[in-house]
Amino acid sequence: MFTGSFVALVTPYIGNKVDLDCIAKLIDWHVNSGTSGVVVCGSTGEGLLLSEQERKDIITTSIEAAKHRIQVIVGCSYASTNEAIYAAKQAESLQADGVLVIAPFYVKPQQSGIIKHFAAVHDNTNIPIVLYNNPSRCIVDMSLDTVAYLANTYSRIVALKDSNTDLSRVVLLKKMCNNLNLLSGDDGTLLGYLMYGGDGAISVMANLAPNNVSQMIDSAKKGNLQQSIELNNRLMILNKALCLETNPVTIKYAMYKRGLLQSPDPRLPLAHATTSAKEIDNVLEHIEFS
Repeated sequence: MFTGSFVALVTPYIGNKVDLDCIAKLIDWHVNSGTSGVVVCGSTGEGLLLSEQERKDIITTSIEAAKHRIQVIVGCSYASTNEAIYAAKQAESLQADGVLVIAPFYVKPQQSGIIKHFAAVHDNTNIPIVLYNNPSRCIVDMSLDTVAYLANTYSRIVALKDSNTDLSRVVLLKKMCNNLNLLSGDDGTLLGYLMYGGDGAISVMANLAPNNVSQMIDSAKKGNLQQSIELNNRLMILNKALCLETNPVTIKYAMYKRGLLQSPDPRLPLAHATTSAKEIDNVLEHIEFS
């Protein structure tokens, strides 16, 4: 259901106010750049720093701009199960195509608690769900058995965004799950993820280079190894620079430098790019965007 190149869309601001016009323009650009869909209000979109009204405005604007040309998935990532359910219901009521729900962070639930969390979101909504495993941000890691149980038990759990860089998980999950789309959540290992059988990505880099990321995914899935390697090598220079500071600080700075945003501002407690700025400037001067 969810395959190909999805962009983890940033949330642009002007003076701490969400720039909805920019969001609409970015989505239109992605429609014309081979992007399969957008994820809004996720971690790259500073979802936890948005008010409920801002989330509603972003979701509504994104769906209206997409016009069913690409899919819109809404980040509903909270430590609290009740909050995750509430956010997923909001996304469903606004007619999003799906929700991205992360394993609860900070509270460090057991695998049984993770299962119950996703089961509760599933049973209280009627919208497709993408599991999100990101151990570096959540401290907890969804085990293979947990993912397989959820995928094989709950009909609307249709995909996994996995930011665990152990690529053997792709092969094993393909064998363990009846029908689950596997999406890379780590741009640095994306090509390997695809080579091991992944179905696509939810990418930060695609904010800046949507054509490049889409072409690499398409090439890899078609077995055109040489072209996918060439595209990956070009993108890795960019990815290295973007990893120098916390996401989405660096990608917003890079997008601003390319004229895609009116401001590079993140929202506090995130601060502007500093140590990465010079490296990003150098990369943008030399990288070839398609």
